[in-house]
Amino acid sequence: MIIHKQDLVLATERLKVLRVVGERVAQVVVESEVPINAIKIDKIHASLGPFEDHVFENKVVKQGIIHKQVFYVDPDNFVRHISEDIPYMLTVDIPGVKPSDYVEVQNHLVDIDTDFQLVPRKPRRHGHDDDIDAGILAVLRQKVVAHILVKVSEWAQVDVVTDVQAFPKINSMQRSFCHKPNLVNSRIL
Repeated sequence: MIIHKQDLVLATERLKVLRVVGERVAQVVVESEVPINAIKIDKIHASLGPFEDHVFENKVVKQGIIHKQVFYVDPDNFVRHISEDIPYMLTVDIPGVKPSDYVEVQNHLVDIDTDFQLVPRKPRRHGHDDDIDAGILAVLRQKVVAHILVKVSEWAQVDVVTDVQAFPKINSMQRSFCHKPNLVNSRIL
């Protein structure tokens, strides 16, 4: 498409782009308790697992899983591993968002932190050998805090200028001076 404006010629192209409607950082806090046969926790690595986004008027609801890898030392001094998946749900208010086929939600993990406490289990006085918890030494209490950037964009078509050509102005109103002979003095009597 070519557009003429005064002494400029603009060449444009129509592009399909994502236009940002809004973005917010949301916080997720989950808590869990896991019975564990451990004398020490080496480390806990948490990450975001699969998730789903639901767009409503001025709001996004996010459902997903926080996946945790727990590395611990058992009573025989062997390093062991267990994994745990904790479901979460959060809402994010983003003004101007509307459900549509042209809306796209992007999620970026800003940070994720884990706090834990290994609490020794109190021995049971009347415990039986066939108890499920018979070999469990402790309970692992955990809190995970994650910050997620939720960005909502909408597909749009935009005309973008790809080339500009400038032409010099031609001044058609140039002054011309004509010299006339002095007729008064040259008159014959």
